[in-house]
Amino acid sequence: MNLLKFSDPKLFQPVVKEHLLKHEAENNLPLGILSSLIAGEYRDHPPYLVQVKDQGETKLVVMCTPPYPALISFEEIPQDEEVISLVIEDLVKELGGNLTGMTGSKNMVSQFADAWQAAAGGEVILKMVMRIYKLDRVSPVSGVPGLMRPANQADKSLLLDWYANFHRESLVENPTPERIRAQIERYLKADPHLRGMMIWEDEGIPVSMAGYAGPTTNGIRIGAVYTPPTLRRKGYASACAAGLSQHLLDIGFQFCFLFTDLLNPTSNHIYQQIGYQAVNDVDTFEFK
Repeated sequence: MNLLKFSDPKLFQPVVKEHLLKHEAENNLPLGILSSLIAGEYRDHPPYLVQVKDQGETKLVVMCTPPYPALISFEEIPQDEEVISLVIEDLVKELGGNLTGMTGSKNMVSQFADAWQAAAGGEVILKMVMRIYKLDRVSPVSGVPGLMRPANQADKSLLLDWYANFHRESLVENPTPERIRAQIERYLKADPHLRGMMIWEDEGIPVSMAGYAGPTTNGIRIGAVYTPPTLRRKGYASACAAGLSQHLLDIGFQFCFLFTDLLNPTSNHIYQQIGYQAVNDVDTFEFK
């Protein structure tokens, strides 16, 4: 069993990409983050990029872009104790107290979190229980007034407010204004085929938003779907998410992916109604 570390995402990607693509939907987040790293994003700190191999075959891929949680790749077969010990020992050595948490498949990430607590101490909290969904055909939404358009610089103030509220409500985070500003700038300045933000307007008034980012070989991830509380239960989020999903399929992606909070039955129902199908459950643990 060998643990191989990389410092350059351009060298890491060709080594692990084929393995990750065996389960493209389940691994859409590490695939998308890896593409973003190559594009120069998430470089506030050196990335942690690890491949675990056994007899020439990849057993596991682990990535971390501090201050975000480490990402454990999806694997059909749960990892044995040797792999877990090898990874945890290296994470403690390389990241130590700077590791804020872990995200991975429900059937596996809890093993890594328990091993981290045993090795590093501190408190381990189950922060989010999520589900990955995948769509290859949209079920259109009808009867919702308004239309979708790309967000632009004139929307920046609104997006900053909505995106911060999305993080607080959906991700249980309170990011700094600087981090929110940087993320919105990425949405607004990116190649619109690879990242962007859409706004749903009703009679010229913005009422909902949905973003997209993290392209994989065949798909792309939708996120940051948000409607202000006073405008909810009117179908705006459904219409915006459906319209964005169709747009992404129209420009050449075969699939769209998204994460939902399993504790929010409304959002899970909305996405299933427009054609998203459940793929895999994912948990995020926070380390204190």
